[in-house]
Amino acid sequence: MIEWMQTHRKWLVITIWIATIAFIGAGFVGWGQFQFGKSQSAVAKVGDTEVTIQDWQEAYQNLFQIENQKLGGRLDDATAEKMGLKVKALQQAINTAALRQYAKDLGLVVTDQDVARKILSTFGNEKTYKTYLRNIGEKPANFEAKLRKLILVEKLLDYLHLKPTKTELLSIASALYNADKLQIKILNKENVKVSLTEEEIKAYWEKHKNEFLTPEKYKIALVTIPLKGDVSEQELKDYYNNNIQNYKNAKGEIIPFEKAKNQVKADVLAHKLKKEAVIAYKKLKNNELKNYVLAEVTKENSTIPSDKMAELIKNGYLKPFVYNNEYVIAKLIEEIKPQPKPFEKAKAEVTQILLDKKATQELIKQAKEELNNFKGKDIGFVTKYDTNKIQGLNPLYAAEFLFKVFTSQNKKDFVLLPQNDPKYAVLYNISAQKLLDEKKYEKNKQNVYLLTEAMLNSELLNDLINELLQKYKVVRYVK
Repeated sequence: MIEWMQTHRKWLVITIWIATIAFIGAGFVGWGQFQFGKSQSAVAKVGDTEVTIQDWQEAYQNLFQIENQKLGGRLDDATAEKMGLKVKALQQAINTAALRQYAKDLGLVVTDQDVARKILSTFGNEKTYKTYLRNIGEKPANFEAKLRKLILVEKLLDYLHLKPTKTELLSIASALYNADKLQIKILNKENVKVSLTEEEIKAYWEKHKNEFLTPEKYKIALVTIPLKGDVSEQELKDYYNNNIQNYKNAKGEIIPFEKAKNQVKADVLAHKLKKEAVIAYKKLKNNELKNYVLAEVTKENSTIPSDKMAELIKNGYLKPFVYNNEYVIAKLIEEIKPQPKPFEKAKAEVTQILLDKKATQELIKQAKEELNNFKGKDIGFVTKYDTNKIQGLNPLYAAEFLFKVFTSQNKKDFVLLPQNDPKYAVLYNISAQKLLDEKKYEKNKQNVYLLTEAMLNSELLNDLINELLQKYKVVRYVK
């Protein structure tokens, strides 16, 4: 295959300008033990091309950022370790090294002019470039060495770039924009009438009683000290002036005294009563306090906010804090595990679940009975993207319906929406088909070209890397 690609000298630029700009001085994250190669920074070698620990780190940071975005910014190094990101990053760095080695074998080189052009196209001018380097603490020589590696891979991919043929374009277009002429009928579960007997409900509860549990509860000793008492106007003003930075609005502006007065009073009383609250906490902790209230609460309750409740469960105690205009102090006495609810308390929940199950069964039964002879509404030719033509379904359900139709082998069938908890059964019949909707294709021709190009070359890039890893000797120095 490599010889064939050398002959054609084409390839797609898929991974241009990766990692370097995104990578800003990330530190080591525990990279394991090494048997270093000739270069003290090499963690692997492909042919004559070394993979440095910096190459590995940059690949890791690139993968980390991608996964972190997927997880909404909640990814940490421990989770990344469990996901195997370091192993994947090392393989990615080795793959890139194989491409660099192949580029060198083909005689491709990166000139100073290539580096200058890339810097200019990225930063616009030398001043911006130097400012960027200062901000990330990078020396020009180090940055440009990494840049040369990237440009070399970019040159290789440009050199071997493949363009899709007309046949390939039409093949992808046909897969995207084939059209079916449909007749459909929508059955709504809300219109299905079912009933239950007391015996059915009780029998279901007996069989599934362990699914209907009381919430987990916590028996706690609770002490509250209301923020009450007399505070003079002068006390309020003095406290406000001494703590004025605590009284700001959402814009960061100081709130005038008169508008902040109620909050200031609460803060003054909290300050005055703090000693009393601390004493009560110590007595409660040492079992010396008698005037507390025993209460049973769930994790979510109106007395203690959820973050403080989590702290109480973890530590067994809650130090004094102000909530709802009073000091709250608590001690965990007992965790009360969930128990099966008695039938009468579970009955309403059981009834709702059983009614829904029975309605689903009836919906499926009706769909099967009507399928053989149904005459649905003719909606004309549709592609898998024509969700607006499916009247009576929201866009999400319409998209799911069309996906099922276009991936099914059945000319006539019904689709449950959604599959796991159906609200609708949509019957359909395909009366005619078009291999390609020409109008849709012409309208989206550029997108089809880009998609076909990417698909074609992505597959070929994977094949190339696999062949190169067989062609070159790969040595790993990481234990």
